[in-house]
Amino acid sequence: MFKGRLRRSVTLVSASALALGGISVGLLGGSAGAAGSTPGVTASTITIGATVPLSGIAASYAPVSGAANAVFKYVNSHGGVNGRKIKYIRLDDCYDLAAYGLGCTAGASVTTLSQNQVLVAQDHVFATVGSLGTAAEESVESYLKSNGVPQLFVNSGSKSWNDGAKYPDLFGFQTSYNAEGKIFAKYIKAHYPGETVGFIGQNDDFGANGYLGLQDGGLNIASANHLSYNAADAITGSSSDIEADVGTLAADKVQVVVLDSVPGFTTGILEVAKALGYSPTWIISSVGADPISVNNPGEAGAITLDYFPSVTDNGDPWIPWVRKVLLADKADFPSFTSSSIITGNELYGAGFAVAFVEALKADGKNVTRANFVKTLLTTTFSDPAITPLKYSATNHQGLTGGVIAKIAANGTAAPVKALLTNSTVFTTGNSAASPITTTNHLTISPIPAWLK
Repeated sequence: MFKGRLRRSVTLVSASALALGGISVGLLGGSAGAAGSTPGVTASTITIGATVPLSGIAASYAPVSGAANAVFKYVNSHGGVNGRKIKYIRLDDCYDLAAYGLGCTAGASVTTLSQNQVLVAQDHVFATVGSLGTAAEESVESYLKSNGVPQLFVNSGSKSWNDGAKYPDLFGFQTSYNAEGKIFAKYIKAHYPGETVGFIGQNDDFGANGYLGLQDGGLNIASANHLSYNAADAITGSSSDIEADVGTLAADKVQVVVLDSVPGFTTGILEVAKALGYSPTWIISSVGADPISVNNPGEAGAITLDYFPSVTDNGDPWIPWVRKVLLADKADFPSFTSSSIITGNELYGAGFAVAFVEALKADGKNVTRANFVKTLLTTTFSDPAITPLKYSATNHQGLTGGVIAKIAANGTAAPVKALLTNSTVFTTGNSAASPITTTNHLTISPIPAWLK
């Protein structure tokens, strides 16, 4: 009954994503022309790269790398880091779904692997920084390792990034899907006791890790209400997974629904639920909850996890700083004004970019890949995140927790911001045995003087 309606909704999402395909790719360099023994490093520059979806179904994430690029440009305009300017090359990999065609401007033969081969063999990058996507980045782990290229600050919460023994040069950034799921389970049990819970997740490590976290947190979900969708559905025009999943949960009168979905699918799920007259409590992964990316009135009141300050919290020094950085980058953010609301995606991109430049600063003048990785493991970061960012031999994941936030209503219009519900910070590890600890203190790191 609702098939045609959802297909139109998904088509609109894809068209919106396609419109982002023309986003500027910022500081593009050719060969880094390294004079020394470390690829990507010269006396005056360091060249890094990333494969990210600039078009296709996940193009709503394009502002993540755009904001990182804005930080690098800002740092360059203030003299660079230890005398070196940063060249950041972003290549479109369409979330590794280019072969499906629709919505992807990079060409059907493009893959995450082929684009990484360009970065490594042609552009001679020092490292990949901020590449995005769980399945996409898993497809290049071995290639980057065999070429000695650090894979830094992967934009995904897969627990795969926390395997320092097998991949010593691979580092995540955000709280893992497992940890997020465990925190959601604790929150649901405390605030919605006795209510029926359902789950819709992306049919890869994103959904699988998140669901495992819910189970590890002691949440029981009936197998009939543990559902999934295929990431390629919106590109192929198939909406059967989403329609069937939402219809099942509605028929079973599920009261709380956890979504491990990218923004385009969050939108599609909310649209189908509206058409069915179904309005459960939505608990949405940080990956798919950014309200400006979702752009749907039905998201108002949804619960999510955040590891950055509220985007309107000007009392946190990083919010005005990120605004200043984005305002200065007219190429990547031509429409951003002093009254624009910073999105969660933009704050995320600025966060890992700050972490990179801080580690680069700490590494000193003699930059090598091995030294940089050692520096990552010993640096205490001053970063926009409100939970501590600290890597170690046993933690390549990055952040390990967050704060519960609620998507703020915006009248009848789509929400534009999430607000922290309180200052309780939840922290936990990936394993079922890792306890969840809580503190009532947000980490507000000062901005280093050299970054101001």
